[in-house]
Order: sequence, then structure tokens, then C-alpha cells
Amino acid sequence: MTDQRAIQLQQLANIVIDAYLNRGRQFKPEFGEYIGVMHVSRPKGDQDHPDLRTSVWYERSDYEPTVKPSEQKTNRTSKK
Repeated sequence: MTDQRAIQLQQLANIVIDAYLNRGRQFKPEFGEYIGVMHVSRPKGDQDHPDLRTSVWYERSDYEPTVKPSEQKTNRTSKK
């Protein structure tokens, strides 16, 4: 493996580890009953977050799993 490739892989690993360790502090929009939300100005007080971007459409489907854990089925095959 080349040194450049090793450096790139290490940087990617650091990004993934950092995202995992800070997942509790990441921005997640409040949707309420809506399928999406866009902020045209920064909210006041506790509603503001440093990662919130104005004029960006946030969709609920990007933040919620498509299949709930209780609905997941295991794909097991039996050999006969």
C-alpha cells in the first residue's frame, strides 16, 4: 500500500470514529407532523445548533430508519 493511500485511509478512519463518538451532539431537525423542514433564518435560543444550515431542505426520511427494528426479518436459508 502506498503512503498516500495509507494516509487517506487513516484520515477516513478518523472521520468515521469522530462522527461515531460525537453522534449524540449531531444536528437532527425537529419535524413534528411534517415530512420536511427548512429554516430561512437561525432559530433563537435552544432551537439553534451550530450545524444547522439555513435554506437547506431537511427531509424526515433522511433521519429516520426505513425499517423499524421490530419489522426487520432475518434472511436465513436452510440447507436440506
